[in-house]
Amino acid sequence: MNYRGKSAVVTGGAGGIGLQVARQLLAAGIGKIAIIDLQDNLEEFVKLRGAHPTQSVMIIKMDVANKKGVEATYEEIKKTFGNIDIVVNVAGIFNDRDVQRTLLVNLGGIINSSLSALQYMSKENGGNGGLVVNMSSVVGLDPMFIIPVYGATKAGIINFTRCLGNEKFYQRSGIKFATVCPGATMTDMFTNFTEKIIFPETSDETYKILDRLNKQSATDVARCIMNVLEKEKNGAVYVIEGKRIVPIDMKPHWTGKEPAL
Repeated sequence: MNYRGKSAVVTGGAGGIGLQVARQLLAAGIGKIAIIDLQDNLEEFVKLRGAHPTQSVMIIKMDVANKKGVEATYEEIKKTFGNIDIVVNVAGIFNDRDVQRTLLVNLGGIINSSLSALQYMSKENGGNGGLVVNMSSVVGLDPMFIIPVYGATKAGIINFTRCLGNEKFYQRSGIKFATVCPGATMTDMFTNFTEKIIFPETSDETYKILDRLNKQSATDVARCIMNVLEKEKNGAVYVIEGKRIVPIDMKPHWTGKEPAL
């Protein structure tokens, strides 16, 4: 992929994986980037702009769970940038005790951002098409009993993104969709982990599990996401683990489905 002259949107770009994705897109030459996040990180944003003075870095404070707010945000980005070519949806939280908020941010935020992006990226609406990468997790593929709510949102993201990654839909919209599922990643999302799980009686077992997990850095995950962008494979699902991406063959299980239209 040639990033020169292209525009990108990154949700959850104020820190962690999202910030690393924004950095690497700018380093790769993206012309314009919009970072959407509810959190502020002024120091890092100043650094981004200072390191890339000829590229446009737009910062928008917005809660991805706010559907109307996200729609208005994309309208603003479209007016400012003229076009949107790439969207990387990273924004997410972990707090299984706050079920409603977890659902609204993790799954709702991905849906809000993806559908808003479609409105301006689709060739049917005068856009240029492009690529949307949505971040799920390995726990959306393989259940982990200690985080059922978080895992459910991540499983939903996989299904939602695969639906939009249908080839018939691509022929109309010109937009490709891919899902990435990182393994355990060293970010501050899981700070005070046992205070956010539904079953506190599993705390001892939880820490044992966390200690045993192979962990990777946010930078490693961002590099893998860049690799996914470069592959541009529609409907693909990738596990990110150990600085590499592993494509997952999502085989059908339901045999009674009608033939493809």
